[in-house]
Amino acid sequence: MSMCKTPASLRRTALGAAAPLVLALATAGSLQAFAQGREQRPPAFTDEQVQRGRAIYQKNCQDCHGSTLDNGEFGGAPLKGSYFRQHWGAGDVSALFGYVNTLMPPDRPGQLGAQSYVDLTAFLLSNNGYAAGTEELTADQDAQRKMTMKK
Repeated sequence: MSMCKTPASLRRTALGAAAPLVLALATAGSLQAFAQGREQRPPAFTDEQVQRGRAIYQKNCQDCHGSTLDNGEFGGAPLKGSYFRQHWGAGDVSALFGYVNTLMPPDRPGQLGAQSYVDLTAFLLSNNGYAAGTEELTADQDAQRKMTMKK
């Protein structure tokens, strides 16, 4: 009897040996996704933050993005509606906050102060259909990462 294995039998042996590993990795990945999913929650911010954010927006953002967040005279990207959802709707609040905090306004990025950027983020969230509540949004990136923007 020959001890040589054919290519087909080698594939079956390799696949058979790999099956437990594949199953373990798939299970671990599913548990991780489940754990991450369990930690996700809607964005948290208050009406007061939205009002403060509106004032900050009118003073610092309206020229580029417009009075309705999508009609700016200087070509700023729309900050509500389908454009906003396509760019931000699949992520978490930390991505939006980080972008605004780091890059806006273009002529003086990062110069508004952390609380101003938090309030501005609350204003943008409110204008995109997220509901205000009793808990204030903070600049804590770990907390923001747990706030999904998926609807």
